[in-house]
Amino acid sequence: MFAKRLIQKAVHRHQHHEKGLLASEDVELRINVHYGVPSTASILAFDSIQRLLAIGTLDGRIKVIGGDNIEGLLISPKLVPYKYLEFLQNQGFLVSITNDNDIQVWNLQMRSIACSLQWESNVTAFSVINGSSFMYVGDEYGLMSVLKYDSDSGELLKLHYQLSSDSLAG
Repeated sequence: MFAKRLIQKAVHRHQHHEKGLLASEDVELRINVHYGVPSTASILAFDSIQRLLAIGTLDGRIKVIGGDNIEGLLISPKLVPYKYLEFLQNQGFLVSITNDNDIQVWNLQMRSIACSLQWESNVTAFSVINGSSFMYVGDEYGLMSVLKYDSDSGELLKLHYQLSSDSLAG
């Protein structure tokens, strides 16, 4: 039954193409190729071990450029600017934070988002601990949290370590 429907759909589509009729669902337009630095570049990140440069744009794209003529374009489902961009050094992952506080971990090999986490408050500071999968996230309330990206499970974990600005000032 399934095979019969599949064949009927293919024949129906073929007949439409023969008549010169093309419906919008037959075409999926998307820019997949871009050369050079995007004109809306707003933030940079560099992985010195892999020699990769990531360029975040104002419209939700990340251009990755590297040695040996490596170029890739990552397109976020949210078309908003990035405010933070850092590599998980030598691990093949890139962490980005959008202006609407969505933390995205990109798998560079797959050229897609491995996971994302919507932060509850406005992220005002961000840093990856060098050579690890741990990250510090600071927010507008003076709270510093620790995240860990687990590449085995593909999850961004919020650890139970948090520091307030009051505890540091005392």
